[in-house]
Amino acid sequence: MEGGGEHARLWTAAGSPQVELLAARFERFAFDRHSHEQLSVGVIEHGAEGLHVAGGKVVVPAGQLVILNPGQVHTGFAAAESGWRYRMFYFDTAMVDELAHEHLGARDVWFPETAVRDAGLFSRLRGVHREQERAADPLTAESLLIGGLGAVLRRHARTGRVSAAGKERDVRRGPDLARQLLHDRWTEPVTVAELSAAAGMPRASLIAAFRRAYGLPPHAYLLRLRANRARRLLLAGQRPAEVAAATGFADQAHLTRICKRYFGVTPGAIRPRPHRAA
Repeated sequence: MEGGGEHARLWTAAGSPQVELLAARFERFAFDRHSHEQLSVGVIEHGAEGLHVAGGKVVVPAGQLVILNPGQVHTGFAAAESGWRYRMFYFDTAMVDELAHEHLGARDVWFPETAVRDAGLFSRLRGVHREQERAADPLTAESLLIGGLGAVLRRHARTGRVSAAGKERDVRRGPDLARQLLHDRWTEPVTVAELSAAAGMPRASLIAAFRRAYGLPPHAYLLRLRANRARRLLLAGQRPAEVAAATGFADQAHLTRICKRYFGVTPGAIRPRPHRAA
């Protein structure tokens, strides 16, 4: 993102395609409500970031970590006059599961706190992220990533989930079926009537239940799904126009608007490797 001191770039870690990295500074920019498929862990280097999450507003000042569980719906906005500068890691679920099993003996982990005060881990992750920008040695870079994620899991993850009662599982069944249809047909037009039929629920009831279950109504969830798929293709080196056509966006301009709203970057700033200005 250019102009007004704001900038952002998103890339894939050297030697570790399971990790995406973001380095950004924002002053006035604000993210729309969205979520990530990966575990999101970041360090706030300057200013403060505000987020609206389920349960209210959270402010993460400089020197603290921000941690978001996969699928956790949130916004992002400046919570200080100077905005905020930060570095984010997006860890693929398979990688998190593997290391969680190794370090905690369980694959089903989650993080209870969005704003985390841990000076030692902050310093460590900041150094790991900076090393990814240099990325001269993929073995070193990947080793640091694995060590950093392991420390995050050991220090702040929780194992297991609160078990849902049978009645709660029944309530989730309809939205789950509708969600599966969106994942199966994410490149195609889908109607509310089709989702309602798949879920076995009236349309209005389904939309409300879907929002409760996933934090977004079906149309916004589908847009997020397409955006995340587009992000992966861009990180693989595909051209924006090709990605827009492959992921169900009307055109490249539509893809650009969505990338800026959800990720804070234009498609051109999403690259397989770090890009430095000449």
